[in-house]
Amino acid sequence: MHIDPASGPVSRFALYGETPGADDPEFIHIEDIQVRSSLYDWRIAPHLHRRMFQIVHVIDGPASVQIEDRLEEAEGPCAICIPGNVVHGFGFSPRTLGFVVTVSETLLLDTGHRDAHDLFDPLLAEARVISFRQDEARAGLVRTLLEQMAHEFQARELGRNAMFEWLFHALLMAIRRQIATERESAETKGEDRETFSEACRLIEDHYREHMTVSAYATRLGMSQPRLNRLCQRFAGKTFLDLLHDRLALEAQRHLIYTSATIEMVAYELGFADPAYFCRFFKRRTGRTPSEFRRERNGGR
Repeated sequence: MHIDPASGPVSRFALYGETPGADDPEFIHIEDIQVRSSLYDWRIAPHLHRRMFQIVHVIDGPASVQIEDRLEEAEGPCAICIPGNVVHGFGFSPRTLGFVVTVSETLLLDTGHRDAHDLFDPLLAEARVISFRQDEARAGLVRTLLEQMAHEFQARELGRNAMFEWLFHALLMAIRRQIATERESAETKGEDRETFSEACRLIEDHYREHMTVSAYATRLGMSQPRLNRLCQRFAGKTFLDLLHDRLALEAQRHLIYTSATIEMVAYELGFADPAYFCRFFKRRTGRTPSEFRRERNGGR
């Protein structure tokens, strides 16, 4: 299924394996992925389309995608958008299902759709792979649009070209919305990562003070449940677990690297009751502070 990025000269096709015909401003084509790729042993060598825009939508199955000198492994459902004059190639599997839509770039620049230009600019600016694996509803919409486009392409009914263009622009809009969703998700994840890092810094600065989780949450400007969800997402633990982990780690360091008594270690770490410290330590490590120290000192 894989393709070789360095596989010889780049061919120029209207459609892969066909002679150029990109000067037709009304060029529109849709076909099943398997129709053409099966003829070439499921491997579409690197090539480009002059003034053609192409969407390869994988409904299900794997795809190996080459865009210029970049190779990416993809899994359906996903859309691969290829602007004109971009070198691209594919490797598919016999179980890969989907459609390939190819249109003249003139269709995207039609003055009748000028209001949509800003919306569609990200699709024309660069080749990209857009995953729909986290959005079943939108993936279903895209599949329905493609199936209807394939029907219109074959049926040749009244208003065929107009219907195909309307469906094509609906397809573009669904893909464009998915790009916006990915971007928002990435931005949110970045913000959440920074908030989690700030939570870890607060633990480092205040773990000896035995503040409540609610107090930490207030300092971070969020609710306690949201703080716990954040920690579960990035660390797989609650905030209290992270706090107690830090306390237990510092206790172990004191027991290993200092000669302080158990009571002194407890007070140093903010415990008012050494007995409670011993119970806390055993819950976290499975051993009492004395047992831990003897083991690390070779039983002495």
